[in-house]
Amino acid sequence: MSRYMTKHPKRNGLLALLAAAALAGCGGGGDASGPAPLPPPPSPAAGTLGDGRLAELVEWARASQNAPAMGVVIIRGGQVAERAVVGKRSMDGGPAATVDDRWHLGSITKSMTSTLAATMVEDGLIGWDTTPLDVWPELANEIHADFRNVTLRQFLSHSSGMKRDDDWSGAEDNASGTLVQKRREWATRLLSRPAEVAAGTLSYSNVGYVIAGSMLETRAGTPWEELLTTRVLTPLGMTHTSFGAPGTRGMVDQPLGHWSRGSGFDPVPVGPGDDIPKAIGPAGTVHTTLDDFARYLQAHLAGEQGVSGLVSAPTFATLHSPVASNYAYGWSVVSNLSPLGAAGNLHNGSNLRWFAVTWFSAQKDVGLLIVLNGGGDRAEAAISALDMLLRQRIAATL
Repeated sequence: MSRYMTKHPKRNGLLALLAAAALAGCGGGGDASGPAPLPPPPSPAAGTLGDGRLAELVEWARASQNAPAMGVVIIRGGQVAERAVVGKRSMDGGPAATVDDRWHLGSITKSMTSTLAATMVEDGLIGWDTTPLDVWPELANEIHADFRNVTLRQFLSHSSGMKRDDDWSGAEDNASGTLVQKRREWATRLLSRPAEVAAGTLSYSNVGYVIAGSMLETRAGTPWEELLTTRVLTPLGMTHTSFGAPGTRGMVDQPLGHWSRGSGFDPVPVGPGDDIPKAIGPAGTVHTTLDDFARYLQAHLAGEQGVSGLVSAPTFATLHSPVASNYAYGWSVVSNLSPLGAAGNLHNGSNLRWFAVTWFSAQKDVGLLIVLNGGGDRAEAAISALDMLLRQRIAATL
C-alpha cells in the first residue's frame, strides 16, 4: 500500500518557517528526498519589482538544481506585479513550460478546503464547532471517545488529535465506490480509533482534512470537488483550476510531475501513479495556473486587509488567525516574514512529484506563489533559495 511520507524541516529559510506546515507527500514509486541538493552558484542581485529580471532569477534557481521547470507570480497593490516561467514541461524534452500552464499545489489545497468551509459556515450549513457526531449521529456507537467532541475547527487547524497519515484501505483510485463514499468510509474508520495526541495540540494531519472534507460533503449533499468549484473557484474566476495531475494522457500539453531519484528528475506521465489518490483531495490535489492562483491569493490578501469578498472580512480574519500554535486554517502564521519585517501567512505543498510555496503579507500588500514540477530535496532547495531572493527583491521595492 502507498502511504504518506513525512518530510523533515530544513535548516534555514523557507522550511524553517514552515515546520508546522509540513509537506504532504505520497510514497509508492519515488524517493521522498532523492539526491542531495547541489551547491548553488553565487546568487544574482535581487533587483526590484518590474526591472525585467524576474525570469533571470527563476532560471538561476531552476538551473541550480537541474530542475525541470519553475514558475512565479507576485501580486502587489491588488494586481499581478510580475510573473515568469522557465524550463521544460518534461526532463525528457518537448515543449517549454509557459505562463499559462497548470501546476499541482499539494497541501496548499488545505487553505482552499478551509475557505470552502468558511463559505458554508456563513451560509449556516455547518459551524466551526460542528462535530462528526453532529454530522453523523448514526455513528454514535462507532466514534471513539477521543473524537466525540472534536470540532471542524480542530480538523482544519491540525489540532484534532488525529494522526498524520494512514494506509489507504479502500481509498485507492481503483477501489470501488464514489469519492464521497470512500471519504465517508475512511472518515468512519479513522474516527473509530484513539487519538494520537491530545485534542488542542498542533499535530499536522493530512487525514484530518479528509474527515473535514467528508463532513462538508455530507452537510451539503455534494462532492468536495463540486463544492470547491462552485463556492470558491468559480466565484473567483479560477476557470483553469481543477484536480489531480494536470494534462492529457499520452501528451505533454502541461508540465509533468517528476520524481527525484539518483539520476535526477524523472518525469511521471499522466495516468496511474501521477498523483496521490483522489480521495485525499481535501488535503492536497488541486492544480492551477499562475493567474488563477493570483486571484485566490488576492482574495485572501484583501480579506486580511478588511475587505469582504468571497466571505466577510471577519471570516477572513478567522481563517488567518492561529488556532493551535502558529497554525490557522490551512495557513501557518509568522510574526516576521524576513526580511520584509512584517507578519505573514504561508504554506507549502508537495505530492513528491511537484512542489509549491505561497505566502502573503497584508501589512506590505504583497504575496507570491512559487511552483516547480518536481519533488524531493533538490526541488525544495531550489524553491527555498528563490523564495529568499524574491523576498529581498520585494523588500528592496517597498
